[in-house]
This record gives sequence, structure tokens and C-alpha cells, in this order.
Amino acid sequence: MIQALAALLGAALTVAACYAAGAILIDRWRISLLRFERVPLAFTLGAGCLHLAVFAILACRIGYWPVLLALLLSVIGTAVATGSWNLKGDPGEPLTQNLKRICIVLFGLFSVLYFFHAWAPEFSPDGSGYHLGYVARYLHAHGFERVTTDIFATFSGGIEMVFVPAFAIGEHSAAALVHLAFTADLALAMFAYGRRIGKPWVGAAGALLTYASPMVGIDGSSAYTDLGVAAVVFSVFYWLEIWDRSRDHRLLIPIGLMAGYAYAAKYTAFVMVPFALGYVLWKARRIRPVIPVCLYAALMIVPWMAKNWVTVQNPVAPFGNAIFRNPYFHPIYELELEEALQSYGVTHKWALPLEVTIRGQKTQGLLGVTFLLAPLALLALRYREGRRLLAPALLLALPYYANVGTRFLIPPLPFVSLAMALALGSSTGLLAALMVLHAFFSWPSEIHRYGGRNAWKLDRVLLPQALRLEPQDKFLRERSPDYAAARLVEATVPKGDAILATKSLPTAYCNRDFLVSYQSAASQTLLDSINIGFILDYQPTLVESFQFPEHAARRFRVVQTGKADSPDEQWSVHELRFFHQGVEIERQPEWRLRAWPNPWEVQLAFDNSLATRWRTWETIRPGDYLEVDFGRQETVDEVRIETSPDYLVRQLQVEAMDSNGQWLVVTTDFKTNPADRSSTSLRLAATNEMKARGVNYLLVGGDYLGAGDIDDDPEAWGLTRIASGYGIHLYKVAQ
Repeated sequence: MIQALAALLGAALTVAACYAAGAILIDRWRISLLRFERVPLAFTLGAGCLHLAVFAILACRIGYWPVLLALLLSVIGTAVATGSWNLKGDPGEPLTQNLKRICIVLFGLFSVLYFFHAWAPEFSPDGSGYHLGYVARYLHAHGFERVTTDIFATFSGGIEMVFVPAFAIGEHSAAALVHLAFTADLALAMFAYGRRIGKPWVGAAGALLTYASPMVGIDGSSAYTDLGVAAVVFSVFYWLEIWDRSRDHRLLIPIGLMAGYAYAAKYTAFVMVPFALGYVLWKARRIRPVIPVCLYAALMIVPWMAKNWVTVQNPVAPFGNAIFRNPYFHPIYELELEEALQSYGVTHKWALPLEVTIRGQKTQGLLGVTFLLAPLALLALRYREGRRLLAPALLLALPYYANVGTRFLIPPLPFVSLAMALALGSSTGLLAALMVLHAFFSWPSEIHRYGGRNAWKLDRVLLPQALRLEPQDKFLRERSPDYAAARLVEATVPKGDAILATKSLPTAYCNRDFLVSYQSAASQTLLDSINIGFILDYQPTLVESFQFPEHAARRFRVVQTGKADSPDEQWSVHELRFFHQGVEIERQPEWRLRAWPNPWEVQLAFDNSLATRWRTWETIRPGDYLEVDFGRQETVDEVRIETSPDYLVRQLQVEAMDSNGQWLVVTTDFKTNPADRSSTSLRLAATNEMKARGVNYLLVGGDYLGAGDIDDDPEAWGLTRIASGYGIHLYKVAQ
């Protein structure tokens, strides 16, 4: 029970501090708001500013819970002392009794369902994974750590920064409750917008369409960030609407801050920055009002870009690695990730409308039956407000096809929901019926009638679990095998030891250093060695031999002149060797090695290990090369490349640099012969590479292609199985 109360306390203080910070700024800037819009707008504005304060605390490495608690209490205390805590402003037109009743019943039912789910132990995949995994890690280190082995450490974390003080006090459930506060804030803001335009029923119906959506329910009551993003995005739109009516230049400050906070919350929400800038420029017809929007947006954006630049030399990591080249992430990863996220196993795009509305089996969640009527939103184009709503909806929907998961439709969802309600005009009967039907079909017992069996959705009110009447550990083990696996790893692997893993685990519950196979260049390269151990096509079974008349030069290189069309076509070289009169030129410490692309791993082609290989990790293109500067002139008459058969483009030439610094083609002819590897096993060599890089543990998930090979004979790999269960095998490299 103490754990449950701590979660409530952490969430309550954080939510109160967000509102307090925003209210203080609104009063200091003397911005006039209607009373019913003060809370939702102050909350998101304050969350953005609180996130900057937490970022600064972590950057200064003073992220101790007393410091974070002091931050929350000081902000709340200041708001109370200055009177900013109080609700102010014109109360607006009173609501009708019928509207009050339907809102209390419908919003109340779903709020109870969501509240107890958020208060229960956190077990969502990404919530217990990277969203809270890095919150826990930074708190453990009392500040940011330089993490170069995980793409998720490079994403902007504007919402996660708000989770930090809540987590420091109440751990995982506190963060989920804070995200629920963003969900409720979004609904309040949508309702307030309807009242502002004189259509409270439209605001209420639009808010319920979003709030009661099954996808919103499960996501918003978990420690995810999508509803936080949606609340911030909608607040940008709301502030722009207020500015357009008043043209008060002071409103440009929250517009800029919230637009920048949208980027800090999620990369894809960056579209709100050009939207805000374009909107202000279009309405003002001059450049001057745009300047403060740019400056205040930069205040939110620059810290995250600077963090990535310092950490991985790429301000927009994990993307843009072909522009901001670095040793931490392979450019091919972006293409592979893009391909995976664009499909989710949905073969035909025309199936997406049904998949995201009533199935949710493949796209990991569903919006609900009612959103089959989403085309009705186009009827709102006949209204000025409808056109204004659908413009940001379209803009926010543009990045969707880069990731067709249902939850990536959440940011444009509020705008579509309001437009759907607006399309029904002023018919309170139709709007009330829409609300009731949507609530009915979105209740967990009804979702099970039409939704996919494995769709991510709520199932019941988790009251005993929230109150911890059922022990947290027992509940999590039953609901999440990955949680049990994480606890097994933490009980088995000592602190400080790295683990190469073929699958990710809930790192928020496991304080260990995972090198997940796809999350960094280092992990991909290590797993490539493991794959070489059992995949014949990855092994150096070919020798490409270039023979030519004796040529003396200091620098030689092998250059690709062909071009591949498939991303899978990557040039790989296990070993590059130089010969004179049949004798290999012995490698020397003074040799200087160069490669393009991927210059950081060039040593893998010169390490005398057949279990490693240099790869371009990019599609083969003309000009790719491997180069050696011997440090002195050497006479060479043969170059050999030991390589694998897993690529087809083999248009190569040997070049040498002359005394004038010009590259001359020595030969373009080579013969490809099979290498005699029949008695060579590379399994032990592969795990020796792990050991050489300080990685002594291997975690293998059951879906890994080599799981059976390793499990059948771990000794052949130089491994000892030390734990097994919950879908994983854990091995230790033999000493």
C-alpha cells in the first residue's frame, strides 16, 4: 500500500507543479484566458517549462530525489503564494444540465477505468522499456549518461523529463499517472475549444471521441508519451487560435514554447514548428512576429540537439546518419527500420482503415468502431472552424506512413474528432447519440466482440492491483513474461557486466547494461560475428585474388565500381591481404587503414579473425573502398580478399597512388575461388570476439535464428548456459 500511495504522491506533485508553472507564466505575461481553458493550457505550458528545469538538473548531474522534490514544491509554493494557483478569468456561458449529466457519466466511467490501470503496476512494452528505462537509468546516475549503444537514448524526451520527478518519488506507476494527466488535459482542452467557439456540445463530443478511444485508453494510462504529444500539439493550435483573435504579441511566447516542446516531446511532432511559423506569418503578413516564435521554439529544441551532438555527433540521431556520420549507428539501420515500420505486417495499405479502427491485431491497437465514420469530418470543411481543424490534422497525419502503428494516429486524432463532431452541426441529439454509441463500443467488454484478440487494449478495472492488494511482482510476472525474464537476468548477471541480447527486455525493471542487437553499430557488429558462426552465407568461403605485374607504391586500395539496387547488397571483407612473390606482406603497427563508408570498423578487415568482417553497412555504390598506407614503399603483385557470398555486386579494382598523389588503376581482373574452410568452426571465434570487447554474457530469445544452434551445443560456442526461462536463454562466455 505504501508503494501505491507513493505513486499517487509523485504523480500529484508533478501534475500540480506543471499547472503551477504554467499558471505563474500566464499571470506574469498578463495573458487573459477564459476560466475553463486556464487549466489545460497552463498544464501543458508548465510541463514544457518543467521539462527544461529537469533537463538542466540532469545535465548538471544533481538529479537526486530531494532536489527534484524541492523543484516541485518550490513551483507549487510560488503559485500559491502569488495567487496564480487560483482559477481566474471569465467563466463563459454556463453549460446545460443535459450536457453536464452526459459528461459526468461517460467521462467519469472511462476515467475510473483509466485511473486504476495507470495506478496499477506498469507493464506496457515501451513504458517499462525505454520510456522509463532511461528515466530510471538517469536517476540512478543522478544525471545524463553518455549512451552510444542504444538508439532510444537519442530520441528527444520532453515528456519523459516530466516523468522524472514523479518516478523519483513514486516509481513506475507515478509516471503512468502523469501520462494519464496529459490524456485528461487533452480532453479538457478539446472541450474548452468547443466552448470558446460557442459549440460546447461539439467540444464535449469531440473530446469523448478521443478520450474513450480504445487506443487512447490503453496508451494514455500507460507510461507512454503519445497522449502527452497530442496534448502539446493541440495546445499549439489552441494558442494560435487565441492569438489570431486578439493579436496580443505576448501570446507569441507560449506559441513558440509549445511548438518547440512538440519537437522535444517527439520528433514527428516537429511539424508543429513550421505550422506555427507559417500560421503567424500568414496572419500577420510580416516577418517580425515570427522571430519570437522561432527563438522560444529554439529554447525547447536546442538542448536536445546539443545533447545528441555531444553524445553521438548527430543532432538528429538516430536519423540522418548518412549526413552526420558517426561510429555509433549504421545508416542501413534507418532503411531497415523504415521498411519494418511502414508495414507492421499489413500487406495492403487499403486494409489499414479496418486494421486501425476495428481490428488492431497487426498495428497494435484500435481507434474504435466510431472512427469508421471519420470521413464525416470532411463535412466540417463548410465551417471556418472545420477548415482550421483539418489543416493541422492533415499535417500531423503526413508522418503516419513512416510508422503505421495505430498509436501514431493519436496526434491528429483530436482534430479529426472535433471535425467529426462539428460536421453534425448543432444537433445536440445527434451529438449525444454519437457520444453514447462511442462510449458503448469502446468499453472493454464490447471491444472484445470485434477487436483482434491480440490487439493492445484495456480489459478490466485493475482495482486490487492498483491498491497493491495483489503483490506487484506476482501481477507483473503473470502479465509480462518479459518482466520475469528481466528479473531473472538481474538476479544472474552482476552489475557492470554488458549483455549482448537478441531481444529487448523491460529495462525499467532491470538495472543492467544491454547491447540489444539492432540498437547500435556496436551491437549489430557483435551480432554479425555470432551470425557468422552458424550462417554459411556470412562466412568467408570465397577468395578474390587480383594478380598483376610487380608494382611499388606506399598506398594501395581496393575500390568498388559497381552499384547495387537492394539495401541488402553490402560489401563485406573478412580479410584484405597483400602479397609479393607468393609471400604475404606482414602487417605492421605503422600501417594506416582507411575505408569508405564505415571508416570506424576498417580494422575488422585486418584483424586476422575470420569471425569478423568489415561491412559498408550501406548499399554498395561506386567509390566504396578499403585503403592501406604502408608507411613506406612496398612492392605488391597480388591482393586477396577473403569474403562471403551474401552479396552479388563484385565490380572491383585495385589502385595505387603514384608519386604525384594520383590514384592509378593497377588491375580490374580478379579470380574468385572457394576457400577451404571445411574443418573450420567459427563459433568459438565469434564468442571470443565478444569477450575481447568486454561482453561476457549472451541473451538469446526464442525467435532468434541461431537459438537452436547455440542451445544444442553451447560448449562448441565456448558458452555456458547459466539461466533459462520466460522465452530466453542466458549464456556466459567461458573464461
